[in-house]
Amino acid sequence: MIPFSEEYSNIYDILYYDKNYEKECEFIEALFRKYNYQPRTILDLGCGTGGHAVILAKRGYEVTGVDRSSAMLEIARKKAKGEGLNIKFIKGDITCISFDEKFDAVISMFAVMSYQTSNSAIASVCKLVKESLGPEGLFMFDCWHGPAVLSDRPTHRIKEINLNNRERIIRFTQPEFDIINHIVKVNFRVLKLSGNTFEEINETHPMRFLFPQETKYFLEVAGFKKVDFYPFLESDREITEKDWNMMVVAR
Repeated sequence: MIPFSEEYSNIYDILYYDKNYEKECEFIEALFRKYNYQPRTILDLGCGTGGHAVILAKRGYEVTGVDRSSAMLEIARKKAKGEGLNIKFIKGDITCISFDEKFDAVISMFAVMSYQTSNSAIASVCKLVKESLGPEGLFMFDCWHGPAVLSDRPTHRIKEINLNNRERIIRFTQPEFDIINHIVKVNFRVLKLSGNTFEEINETHPMRFLFPQETKYFLEVAGFKKVDFYPFLESDREITEKDWNMMVVAR
């Protein structure tokens, strides 16, 4: 099953109502400053419903977003239109899409790189990004950090969201480990309850957890010269085995 069906996409922003996109975009800009870099154009790979793209465009960047889900892109386009923003959203596979233009920076947020579960997929994205960046361009992405995933394994979870007195959404999350391939299969069962009726949505999201040295190798083979690692949303300390989410910056 391909993740992000139309049904799941339509409730995506509801499920992640508590995700702080503003704070994440502030972190992105803090990293720009840390590297003494002032990009104008940003390519957002795996842009989803446009959570980061819209905020960055409102802050003055020229943003292009790419995603393979038509349903997610339709939501992103509606958000941009509602804000009066000119954002180019493109349907495509980030392992093989190509661009005629060069970008100052490439971002790939909310563990999009962890959705690249094979070595060939990761290598392809790294190569594509290098070819899409201008001189001194930055590639920034977050992903699942292998040492932390292994020491603090994901467990079964339930998330319930009350929309009003009659409607609520309940999501059950059940992980399955594939240690050899560094993958966690995240099985989602979502119930949309409305009065006495309900709708059920089932999806499986395979997620690759990545280790710093293998990540550095993929990026160096693609042509990047400098690769740094940070805890997600923190740029002033080194990453440890307790940090579940890893931010990678490559130049």
